[in-house]
Amino acid sequence: FHGSKMAAPIHGCACRIQLISRLNRLQSYARSLGTSGIAGNKSETAPTEEKGSQEVPLVIPRKKKWDKLAVLKALATTVKRDPTSVDYTFLDDPYLTPKTTMQYKWFSLAKQSGQKAAEFFINKNPQFFQQEFAEPSIEAFLPKTTTYLIEEACEEGLRERMSRKALKAATDMYFQIIDGGGTVSQDTTDDLLDLLCYHGSKDPEQEVKLLTPEEQADVDNNGAEQSKRRNTVKGRLRRAGETSRQQWREGDAADRLFNSLAEPSARNYCSLIRGLSKYKAADQAFRTYNDMQQKGLRADASTYNALIYSSNHVRDSYEERWALAQQLLNQMRLEKIRPNLQTFNSMLRSLRFCGGQIGRRSSLEVLREMVHLGIEPSLGTYNHILAIFNPSNLPPSQMLHDIMAEIEGKEFTMQDEADGRFFVDAMSICLRMNDLELAYRLHNLQETGENWRLVGDSYRQSIYYGKFLDLICQMEGGEEMWRWYKDLVPSVHYPNVAAILNILRSLEVSNMHHKIPELWEDIRNLQHFNKQELVEGVLEFMAREKHSPEIQQLFMPVVQNIKENFEFYYSAPAPPRRATLSWSSSSLSNLLVLFLRAGELKKASDMLPLFKEHTKTPSAEAMEEYLSACVEAKDKNKAKAGLNIAVHCGLPKIVEYAENLKSSFNMGEQEQTGIDAILKEELNVEPGEEKNKQ
Repeated sequence: FHGSKMAAPIHGCACRIQLISRLNRLQSYARSLGTSGIAGNKSETAPTEEKGSQEVPLVIPRKKKWDKLAVLKALATTVKRDPTSVDYTFLDDPYLTPKTTMQYKWFSLAKQSGQKAAEFFINKNPQFFQQEFAEPSIEAFLPKTTTYLIEEACEEGLRERMSRKALKAATDMYFQIIDGGGTVSQDTTDDLLDLLCYHGSKDPEQEVKLLTPEEQADVDNNGAEQSKRRNTVKGRLRRAGETSRQQWREGDAADRLFNSLAEPSARNYCSLIRGLSKYKAADQAFRTYNDMQQKGLRADASTYNALIYSSNHVRDSYEERWALAQQLLNQMRLEKIRPNLQTFNSMLRSLRFCGGQIGRRSSLEVLREMVHLGIEPSLGTYNHILAIFNPSNLPPSQMLHDIMAEIEGKEFTMQDEADGRFFVDAMSICLRMNDLELAYRLHNLQETGENWRLVGDSYRQSIYYGKFLDLICQMEGGEEMWRWYKDLVPSVHYPNVAAILNILRSLEVSNMHHKIPELWEDIRNLQHFNKQELVEGVLEFMAREKHSPEIQQLFMPVVQNIKENFEFYYSAPAPPRRATLSWSSSSLSNLLVLFLRAGELKKASDMLPLFKEHTKTPSAEAMEEYLSACVEAKDKNKAKAGLNIAVHCGLPKIVEYAENLKSSFNMGEQEQTGIDAILKEELNVEPGEEKNKQ
């Protein structure tokens, strides 16, 4: 026992001795670097008595201040995207693994809905969720109760309601204090007006509030008004990627509070103008700005940005819109307000609605002014430039080449709402230009650093990667195309039917038929196996040419699965979407040919009754190949069945088929009479007469 107690101090002393020894060695090494000229070779240019005699002290900080996320960021740099896995959002629930872009949206909304439902129950029954597991405490996860610590009408109670973003309760208490003869400090009043203008005088939680059972029952009982109610009820969940449709209404809490102020300050005017611009009340925003100017108050840069952003809504002609934007920019110069990135992005956005001539002439001037002021453009800036120089009704220009030469290899962060549209719009231009090299450069930029975050939501990602893959299918060889396909699907992209048909064409041009089984497995995983156009395209791809026996056998699992899918949709007892797949002449003929080429004569003969059953006509090439296979296999019964189908469907060269069968099988007189009977029964003519007609 005593020995173990003595071991700890001895071990601690040994560690300190080793640490001191290492520090001494480091300090000696640093002095040697300062005297030997290794760092920058300074000893060659400076006298030894001046530099060599100086000691370089080694300063060891007592404590290193790390970013709270430094370790996580370092670990994140070691992990790359797994091309065989889906988005990390769905890893915790394999059942909700999306297979299509629509499922990605559905499952994302389902996950958000579950989170909102959990929040609803927590807020509905806060007494059951009092234990806090997070340390430090996360306020957003705590139950949101409607009871407040301070119930009396005072400024502290007003501050409490503002901190909870309960704007309606805060507004009621504010006017209760004022009507009761009390006063509220200027800072609190300004903060309350800022909140009301930013949120449009509505509580933020109203945007995600779930319907109560009573409200839901009311919606269900009024089916005729359901659509209208869904657009007006505050609790409607916003769809993914949907922007706010809320508009400013005169007489709201923000207007009431602003009008109640005896002498509104410049901050109050700026808050109101920004709120009016945000909620589509441009005319009222400019009227408020004119009142502000008449009172000699100065607006800030954010307010001017909002006015420039709204200038298109208050002028009709292109010239007037651009003149108004320039007037606001000149006013900023007179008031010595330095414009920022959002100012120039708002100017460029206005130029997008000022016509091509004004836009192309003035946008480069705006860009030069940004460079002159030392403001680094964002991706949103370049997106506006692209939109101005590449309208949809004209051939694309070479502006994207110039932009890529400027931004290639750089990392960007989200600074403007237009930043998230650059990659999608730029890839669309690459596709319009059929410029694969430019698309590769753009994709390399997207993969630089964390630029991938600026691609946008799932909808924009599907557009970006879809256009990128389409361009690769058109311009690249099959091997390179397949490499990109396996890298993007299913980790970041879920191709639709048109995209898979493009992949099929690329595989066919490159004679890569051996990839069909792997592609069909992806089609099944993506749940496109019941798409008529795609299934017929796959069958046509496999049956267009005759391949080696190995390739034909490789096709058989795909062919058999397609046949089973057709049979399932016809045998299922009235499914909700009946006959998503339906037999066609081409699908039946292609299946017949594929079975024959794989040596499956029995399965091919089983396809013949389906032509009669579904009143479809086999192709002449398929029937000739079937009869040839019957002759080669010396199977008279299957040959007669094929001839019967050919006669029933009215194919040309019927008598020629019959004569070939007679000569190939060395039929006797009785068998020949049976074949003649088939021709007479179906065509109602003698074989000789039909031969003369042909």
